[in-house]
Amino acid sequence: MSESVIERIRKIAIFSDFKNDEERLGRIAAKLKTKRHEAGSAIIVEGEEGDTLFVLNSGRVRILRNTLSGESFALVNLDADANVYFGEIALIDSDRRSATVMDLTACETLTLSRKDYLELCEEDPVIGYRLTFQLALKLGSALRKSNRDMITMYQALVEEIG
Repeated sequence: MSESVIERIRKIAIFSDFKNDEERLGRIAAKLKTKRHEAGSAIIVEGEEGDTLFVLNSGRVRILRNTLSGESFALVNLDADANVYFGEIALIDSDRRSATVMDLTACETLTLSRKDYLELCEEDPVIGYRLTFQLALKLGSALRKSNRDMITMYQALVEEIG
């Protein structure tokens, strides 16, 4: 795997425990596959099953969600310079995608499939433990934010009704 891929993943939060460990970064990089996406295409589609983590290596994407009535709305635009990744829950649980990721420009992603993630965990338990720990931290943070948002909406509803 090229040095540029190692330099990219060194900056990605989920791999941050290995930023000074060239050997383990090399093992992770060896499992990653490069994929190119045309502008206007969907990398991930909300509701579809998925089993892959994506690291945005170049380009710009928009994260979209659907309302209950099926209308799409933008959550955020992300740029590769922000060292972003998405689809990480699929490494733990191959379930339906919770959002759509659309290319705003031509993009390149580095992908890690659930199969390759599990192989990596078996081959190097330290990598497996640290990656899984980083996933747990991100999921815990998302859950706390979701709980705060739900309380805020509940309070606003009570105030509106009352």
